[in-house]
Amino acid sequence: MLSNMRLAMLDLETTGASASRDEITEIAVIIRDAEEQDAWQSLLRVDRDIPSFIQRLTGITPEMLVDAPSFESLAPQLMEYLEGAVLVAHNARFDAAFLKQAFRRLGFDYKPKVLCSLKLARSLYPDWPKHGLDALCSQIGYERDCRHRAMADVLAMKAFLEFAIADLGEERVTAEVHAQLKIPSLPVHITAEMLDEIPDRPGVYRFFGENDALLYVGKSIAMRSRVLSHFSAGGRQGKAMRMAQQLRRIECSETAGELGALLQESAEIKTTMPLHNRQLRRQRELCAASLQPDEDGYIGLQFLAADQPLPETEFCLFKHRKQAQQLLRDFVKSDGLCPQRLGLERGGSCFSYQLGHCAGACCGEQSPEQYNALLKKKLALRCVESWPYDGPVLIVEPSSDDSRVDWHLVDRWRYFGTFTDCRPESDDCEQRVLAAQPFDYDHYRILQSFRQRLTWQSLKP
Repeated sequence: MLSNMRLAMLDLETTGASASRDEITEIAVIIRDAEEQDAWQSLLRVDRDIPSFIQRLTGITPEMLVDAPSFESLAPQLMEYLEGAVLVAHNARFDAAFLKQAFRRLGFDYKPKVLCSLKLARSLYPDWPKHGLDALCSQIGYERDCRHRAMADVLAMKAFLEFAIADLGEERVTAEVHAQLKIPSLPVHITAEMLDEIPDRPGVYRFFGENDALLYVGKSIAMRSRVLSHFSAGGRQGKAMRMAQQLRRIECSETAGELGALLQESAEIKTTMPLHNRQLRRQRELCAASLQPDEDGYIGLQFLAADQPLPETEFCLFKHRKQAQQLLRDFVKSDGLCPQRLGLERGGSCFSYQLGHCAGACCGEQSPEQYNALLKKKLALRCVESWPYDGPVLIVEPSSDDSRVDWHLVDRWRYFGTFTDCRPESDDCEQRVLAAQPFDYDHYRILQSFRQRLTWQSLKP
C-alpha cells in the first residue's frame, strides 16, 4: 500500500528551463513513509544570473542567494536523504531532469523511481478541467501561502495526495501509483512472501481460487516475472482483473527449460480444463487426410474416419472436410490443378480443362511428377511430417545453468511425459509408449520448433 512506500515529495526553483544550462536556486522535500514524516529545504547559491521574469515569478533574488550553500556542499546529505525513496514531483520530468543533472556533474549516479503528481491527478480525476497545482488547490479547497516557492508547492502536492486518499481510498490511489511506476498491484489474498517462493526459472504455474478451483495454467522461462506481469497495470481490466479477484493461491512446477514448460502446460490445460484457459482447453478435433496415389500415379487426399488411426506416413490436417475441399477448389483456380484428380468432380470429361483452368493432369498433359510436386507444395503448411525416427526418442533438455536435465519421451510426435535428471531405461520408455496416446497438433507444432535446438536421441542403439 502507499502508506508503506517511502516518498520524497520534492520541488525545485531554477534559473530557467534547461537542465543542462540552468541551475537550481531552491530545493524543498518532504519525506513521507510509514514511520516518519520529515521536511527539508534550502536556497542554493548559483553562478548564473537569474532572469528578471524568474525573479518576479518566484520572488527569489540574487541577494537572497549570496550566503546560501552551493548544491555541491549539500549533495552528499541530500543524496542520503533521498536514498530509497520514490521521487514525487508535479510535472516530474522537469524536476527529475534538473536533479539528475546536478548530481551527475558531481559524479553521483542518481536514478530514482519517479512519480508525477500531475499524471496521477489526471488519472484519478479525469473529469477535472485542469490539473496544474493552482487548479488542484482550487478543486480541493487548499489555500497556500505563496506560489512558485519550493516548500509551498511541496505542501500543495502533499495536500492533494492526502485529499485523494481520503476521497477515493488508499487502495485506489495505490493502484494508480503502481500503474505509473509499473509496480504490480498484488491481489488481496496474495502476499509478497508467496511470490518470493516462486522461482524465476522455467516451468508451469497454476492459479487456484476458492475451494481450490483451478483458474489458470501458464508457463514461462521466468515464472516469477511472468506471474507478476499478471498483476501489472495492463492486467487490471477484463479477464485479468476477474482472475486476480478470484485468486487464492499459486502453485508452480520447475522444468529444465522452455520445451518442458510448453509441453506440460499444453497437456495440463487439456486434462484439467482451467476456467480462464480458453485457447488450449480442448483437444482440437481435426480432419485428417493421407496422400494416396491413384492408379495413374497422381496423388490425392484420402480422408480418414474419426476412429481411424493416423497413418505412419505423411498426412494433412484440416479443421473439417469442408475447409479441405475449399482449399482444393482454390488450388484449381490459382494453380490449374485438376478437379477430377482432386476428387472434386467425378466422371466424364474435365470441364475445367475445357475452360482452360486445368493444366491437363486429367488427360496426361501434366505429368504425375509435375502435378504431385505442385500439390505437395500447396499442402506443405497442412502436412504433418512422417516420423523421422525408427521408434521412440528422448529429447535431452538441460537447464541454462546445468543444474538439471529433463528427458522428454516422444514417439510419432506424441508426448509421453518427462523424466528428470537421469536418462530412463529403454524398457521403461518402451512400456510407457504402449499406452494409448492421441495425436496432439499443438504438441506437434511445439516439437517441430525444437527440432534443431535440442538433442533427439533414439532409444535404439
